[in-house]
Amino acid sequence: MFAVRGSAAAPGSSPSEARAQEFSDVTRAARSETLAFLAVDHRKMDELTKRVLDGATGEFKKQYQTSLKSLKDAAVSQESISKGRVDQVALGETDNDSATVFVAAGSKVQNKGTKGKVEDRSWRMKLTMAKVDDRWLISKLEFVG
Repeated sequence: MFAVRGSAAAPGSSPSEARAQEFSDVTRAARSETLAFLAVDHRKMDELTKRVLDGATGEFKKQYQTSLKSLKDAAVSQESISKGRVDQVALGETDNDSATVFVAAGSKVQNKGTKGKVEDRSWRMKLTMAKVDDRWLISKLEFVG
């Protein structure tokens, strides 16, 4: 057992520890919001789309709200079900209230178009995250190659 002498700073209080915590918060939010975005279930679209909107702000929120009716209609008419997964998350540029996050993700999709079979899909996304009231939200989502 080791004894610490002197007045050591509390854990998490150094600038590097605070920055590491911020990076962790951003990547956790990006992972969570990506999973919300990729989740589709024609039987509970209101609940799922509310989750996406809860993690959205700015341009992304406006675009998503604009497409809600067509998104729900398509999910219901195609009897769509999709469960996402996040394979990798990488941080790009970051500052105190914004971050660029790259996400490699996938989903298992089943709908009328797949004739009821489950198909794997792969996605590469660039998320622009904005810190709003101590929460990291998606302000822009782009699919990248």
